[in-house]
Amino acid sequence: MENDREIIYGMEGKKVKGLPLDDLEKLMREWQKKLLMDNWKLDLKIVDFKRKNNYRQSGDFIADPDKKNASILMTWDPWRGDEEYTLVHEMLHVLVYDYDKYSEGLILGHYKKFEGEHDVYMDKLENLVHHLTRMLLGRSDR
Repeated sequence: MENDREIIYGMEGKKVKGLPLDDLEKLMREWQKKLLMDNWKLDLKIVDFKRKNNYRQSGDFIADPDKKNASILMTWDPWRGDEEYTLVHEMLHVLVYDYDKYSEGLILGHYKKFEGEHDVYMDKLENLVHHLTRMLLGRSDR
């Protein structure tokens, strides 16, 4: 496990407990247009997240902002009952990822990863993306 987490791919064949892959991909394409990400090559992968601390992770992403390529990773076992929220949340992370990498690089030049000021930065980033997600979805419930 790297960084206290392992991502297991190839879960598409497993009985997914949430929305089917086709429905998630349709939602992703709709949000790709709404978020003006038509110049991005996006794909969606159903995965299982394993973490040492048993934290239940609902989504993540892998992105190359220079090439405008990204994979949105969604859990095969959603528990929040709101995959659209998770999908939009991860897509917003992709949009701000270039700035995120730059800012995090500056912070890590002075502080250790996952400690002190880096933790503050990660909390602020997550709160920003969370707020933007709720705003775009017209929700105040999360």
